[in-house]
Amino acid sequence: MLDSTDTPKTDNSQIPLLQPMELGGILDNALSLYRNHFRIFLAVISIYIVWIGLQEAVVVWLLERYNTPNFDNLITDIDDLLDSLVYMSCVGVLVVASSEIYLGRQVTFQIALQRFCAHFRIYLGSSLLFLLPYTILTADSIRMSMLSLLGLLSLPFLCVFYVGWVFYGPAVLFEGYTTVEAFGRSRTLVRGTWMRVCRITFAILLLQIAVDYILGNSLGVLFALFGIVQDGSLMETIGDLLSWKYTDMRPTSLNSLIMYIVYLGAEALTFPIYAIGITLFYYDLRIRKERFDVEIQVLNS
Repeated sequence: MLDSTDTPKTDNSQIPLLQPMELGGILDNALSLYRNHFRIFLAVISIYIVWIGLQEAVVVWLLERYNTPNFDNLITDIDDLLDSLVYMSCVGVLVVASSEIYLGRQVTFQIALQRFCAHFRIYLGSSLLFLLPYTILTADSIRMSMLSLLGLLSLPFLCVFYVGWVFYGPAVLFEGYTTVEAFGRSRTLVRGTWMRVCRITFAILLLQIAVDYILGNSLGVLFALFGIVQDGSLMETIGDLLSWKYTDMRPTSLNSLIMYIVYLGAEALTFPIYAIGITLFYYDLRIRKERFDVEIQVLNS
């Protein structure tokens, strides 16, 4: 819940505080907020890189020690689920930090982490429910030809649920909703503006993916040109980089380890764009539908 005792202490003169924003404004302000407060977000990025790197090292060790097809699929599914939960937990901390900055409050990494941890159990439960349909439909250990067809046919339904539930995080972290209630709250915010929410949400995702692609592959091409990573001819290596061949590769060799670090770093540096964008969009919807700007003015007065 919002705390009326907090007072504005942060200079966000470049961000239109508590005003409705269109797509361009949300994307532009997300990038500006990220750039101006990079040091706060860097702490979360560092934790994400270290955690995922250590987790991947454990997975590689397990796969080498217990090399059976069924075990490989099971470990891969568990690894993917843990990746997603760690990613979404870090997004939760970033959402809290973004909110505090946008509302003009004093914030540090420690403050954002403390406020996130206060809702961690409920947020984790909501994240598991959010991931459950996708995990079931894409799990390697249970995938069959019929299930693959089912997964393909269910993509439109997953898209509908994703857009409808996308604000479950802010609902838990800022408004104190429970695990299940958060999804109903998200649907309430989306109701009547589904196409706009869909368009802006996927625009935020595309911006993150585009920056990730450019950053990761630019570094990869530089490494290939300087001979740091080499698989076959130089042009073949660059072609593999641009086609994202290395993104799903386990770091089992020096080349794959280098590229794994490059792509992990690029992903970690760009996922705050999504967290900040969703936070700004959440407040945009509350301002438009619930006059949240007036509520804050009353609280501050």
